[in-house]
Amino acid sequence: MKKLSFAAGAALLASTAMVQAGGIERTSQSVDIIFEEGSIVEFGMSYAMPSVSGIDPVPTNTGIMSPNYASFSGGYKTDIGDKFALAIIFDQPFGSLAEYTAGFYNGTAADLTSSAITVVGSYDVTDRIVLFAGGTYQTMQATAAVPGAALYTITADSASGFGYVAGAAFQIPDIALRVALTYRSTVSTTHDIVENSLLLPPDTAGTMDVVTPQSVNLEFQTGVNPKTLVFGSIRWVDWSTFDLTPPNYLGGALVDYTDDRITYNLGVGRKLSETLSAAVSIGYEKNLGGDPSPLAPTDGFFSLGAGLTYTMDNIKISGGAKYIWLGDSVGPAGTFENNSAIGVGLTVSVSM
Repeated sequence: MKKLSFAAGAALLASTAMVQAGGIERTSQSVDIIFEEGSIVEFGMSYAMPSVSGIDPVPTNTGIMSPNYASFSGGYKTDIGDKFALAIIFDQPFGSLAEYTAGFYNGTAADLTSSAITVVGSYDVTDRIVLFAGGTYQTMQATAAVPGAALYTITADSASGFGYVAGAAFQIPDIALRVALTYRSTVSTTHDIVENSLLLPPDTAGTMDVVTPQSVNLEFQTGVNPKTLVFGSIRWVDWSTFDLTPPNYLGGALVDYTDDRITYNLGVGRKLSETLSAAVSIGYEKNLGGDPSPLAPTDGFFSLGAGLTYTMDNIKISGGAKYIWLGDSVGPAGTFENNSAIGVGLTVSVSM
């Protein structure tokens, strides 16, 4: 498989520090590494610093309820003959972290984490058409506390499930053009849970099903001239089907969404020298005007990002930063306005 882009590392800066996307998503779940040339190992880390606060129903100021968090990723890709390639990708696609220390929601907290391993194989049908498919093994766990709902708490133990990914790409290597369409299936997990509240016997045990949503990624890039690359993506996620409602929670859903989400990213990469390239990007997700949930109180965003990639022999180091204007959300649960986040990230790739 031919390498399509001199600025692949720079293009990665568009998603280095994703911080905030639709629902509880933290990555775009891209399989873009499958298009890299030869064999490559990649490691990445991002750090998010959201600043989210609002006015609760009392009304009092909630204070900052959004702790900082780190995310990690990695991947390995290799060619198998002239037409086949294989990639193994690790990421942490979903997460939520909230902690209120003031006002009506004082003591309300949530901590949801996930990790996923995706194995993808590709086949070059021609030098311009590539088909790829694979499977995902995803693990998730969570805790939450809602004192306002009869001192309710829940612990959901770690559970794992399988999904699949499939897609196709059209490419013209001579002009660094590629358009790739990727579908990811839902992943279902069944968690052992323990619930507590003033209305329940102590440590009430049970199970809860969680289904993370299906998604479609359209990713594209094209060379404008020998030193400039335009890249971007459109991502649809079926968030309207997502629902976290524990069996004995009387406050409705802990987290749910009434609408699907479409996230747009567009960027430009520029080769500055034989060893250095730069990229800038913008991102957008429409504010859909939904009622805020205390555990997910923002709606949509606009972002600006920038980064640099330095290449030294077979090592490529990419670093970037994003500033995100988080969308306002107003409803019976409160008013959350003028919030923002900063994300930084670092990716190291080694060609072998």
